[in-house]
Formats: sequence, C-alpha cells, structure tokens
Amino acid sequence: MIIEGLSPGPLPPPKAIEHKFRTPNHSNAYTSVYKFHERFLKDEASVIRARVLGFLLILTTNDTVRAEVVSTVVSCSNDSALYDLEEVYMDFFIRPFKKYKGPRTPTFQSHPSRSSFDLRQQEIKSLIHQAPDNHEKAKDLALYRDGYRCAATKVFEVNYAVNGSPEDYADIQQFGATATNCAHIIPGSMYFKLSNETKKDYAASVLAVLARFGYNVDNLNGPKIHSLFNVMTLVTVVHDYFDELKLWFEATITPHHYEIKCLNPFEPILRNMPSPFTTFATSDLQLPLPDPALLALHATCAKIAHLSGAGEHIDRVHRDLRRLDVLVEDGGSSDILFHALYHSSLIT
Repeated sequence: MIIEGLSPGPLPPPKAIEHKFRTPNHSNAYTSVYKFHERFLKDEASVIRARVLGFLLILTTNDTVRAEVVSTVVSCSNDSALYDLEEVYMDFFIRPFKKYKGPRTPTFQSHPSRSSFDLRQQEIKSLIHQAPDNHEKAKDLALYRDGYRCAATKVFEVNYAVNGSPEDYADIQQFGATATNCAHIIPGSMYFKLSNETKKDYAASVLAVLARFGYNVDNLNGPKIHSLFNVMTLVTVVHDYFDELKLWFEATITPHHYEIKCLNPFEPILRNMPSPFTTFATSDLQLPLPDPALLALHATCAKIAHLSGAGEHIDRVHRDLRRLDVLVEDGGSSDILFHALYHSSLIT
C-alpha cells in the first residue's frame, strides 16, 4: 500500500522528498539516516531500524516530535550512536503499539550515547505505578460515552442490545450486536506485572520516549492508562486490526472526525463499516474523547511499521522464537537468539 506517496521498502533519496523538509536541520537529519541506510543494506535488522527512523522524520505531523527526532539524529556523531538511536525508536516506539502473540516486552539496554534518554527513563521508572489487570470500569465508561457501540462499525454491545433503551432498537436491527472490547491506544499491558524489574524498565523506556515527544506521561501512569482519553469501544476484529497496526484513525480537518484507514483497502471489515469515516462524540462533557494526539501517534506508528517492514520483521522474529529449538553458533540467527535469550525471563 502506498502511503502519502511513499512505497514500502527502501528510504527515498533526500532529493526526491525535498518538499517534506521543514528546516535545513530536518534535511540534514534525514540525509544522515539515509546514508546509514545505504551503508548497511545487507544487514536486515539495521536497515529496518534505519527505515523506522527515516520514515518517522518524513511522516510525523507533530512539530514537537519532529524537532525532538531531528535534534537527536543531528547529535549522533557516528554510526554506533545512530544505530543506538534507531534501536530506541524501534524498541520503545514501534513495538509497544504492535500486538503479537507471545512475550510483548523487548530488551532494555543502556548505551552511553543515550545518557539523556536513560536519565529520563530512570526518573520515570521511580514514579511508575502498576495498573490493575481488570479494566472493567474503563470499559463501562467507554461504552457509555460511545453510545454502547463500536466506534468504527457502529455495531452495538450485545448486552446493551438485549437490555438497552427501546429508542435504539431500530439502530440495533440495522447495525447488529456483538461483544465489544475496551481498546487502548497506548497499551495498558505495559503496566502489568511490574514486580518484574525488566518489565518496569521497559514501561519506563516507552514513557521516556513519549515524554521526549512532549506528552505528559503522568496522565498515563498506573491506573490512568485506562483513562477515557486513551480508550475506545471496538468490536474484536477491529480491535485486533488496530492493535496489529493494520488499521488506524486518520484525522480530518474536523475535530474528532476521522477517516478509518486500513493497510489493505479491500479488507472485508471495511466493507462492513457503514462509512469510511467516524466521529467520536459524547453527550456528557465530563467524559473525555480519545486523545487526537495519541491517535495521531498510533496512526504514524502504523504507517511506519508498514513502510519500513518493521511490523513484518517483529512478527517474523516472534514466529521464529516459537520454532527455535537449538541455538546456532554461526551468528546467522543472532537477531532471533538475542530476543530469545532476553524474552525467556518474560514469558508468563
């Protein structure tokens, strides 16, 4: 799928996208990442990480995010520092949004070139609170705010369809009813089982990236991860597509009005939606709507995961982990082994 004129695969040459650069430093940062990408074409993991950073520089619509990424890239004095930075965005930006079966937590490594990031990560780690595994209250409030129906398909929650208001019966007949889920934009699973020190490191690292991007991470700490601005009601298939970065909500010029985008524009779930657009609304102004900034971050992440190949790479690594029986010694499976050795302590 072509996204904003960009095709999946190699990063486009800087001259081909000059119109996308906002400042000379923006251009210089992208050029540095592009040259790194070209030097390591035979190293799949390095290439994908470089593409993640390169497409982030191109696609982000948030000025604060762009300025932060440009600044950190320009500060990299060599390939090692740039590789470490690319790893940060791969591990603590793309992977937190990407659902897959098996252990969800990538490795946390501390690098000297990431001192400012590591300092912020440690500050956040000391303040992290564990979220309750049960988020039924969040689901109930989101259901009420969302009119007891999926935000995308408009299908009703089945329990409401049976016991709800007679005023909605006509719509229930038209759109149907099924079980719905409370979908998180920033995954709530980051805060589960924080007695595991590595999980706590990981959660703090993700929040450190968000903090550097200008987000108030205190609003996502502990039980606040279930706040209404971070959740919405979705039917299971749409929830899965959203978590797998196959579907996202593209902002329009109208506040809280979105176009529902899918990697495959011919997906059956799109045909089952009454409209390619949806509007988040509530009759109770005390119930906040999903945060446009977080939805934009998820949308950017979905596009980058597709264009860079990071989504497929993450899925493949974890499929290989499940099949891995013998540790090879020739280095050919180093990326798989690295994750296997680390994740072995995280499987629940």
